[in-house]
Amino acid sequence: MEPGWHYVADLSDLPQGRPTHRDLDGVAVVAVRQPGDRVHALAEHCSHLAGPLSQGILEDGCLRCPWHGSTFRLTDGWNITGPATAPQPAFDTRITDGQVEAQLRT
Repeated sequence: MEPGWHYVADLSDLPQGRPTHRDLDGVAVVAVRQPGDRVHALAEHCSHLAGPLSQGILEDGCLRCPWHGSTFRLTDGWNITGPATAPQPAFDTRITDGQVEAQLRT
């Protein structure tokens, strides 16, 4: 992925409170729109065994993998519970003219 900001989706296309699979310049991500139009983005495939996080469950500001239950904090990808032992790559997001953009957090 090239450095810099990349288009994720129009804000209106992201349902509030539901993980959504998106493609970010060839990289699969899961985007979550929260109240106040705050959008979080993490790498789509769980760091444990590549489960599809866009099919996961939101709970208390975290996203739980549907396969084995690893739970990641939306704000920074930190793994709260295992079996994952590594955090999820997280993306910074911004909204510009109704479009959500993201870049890999460094």
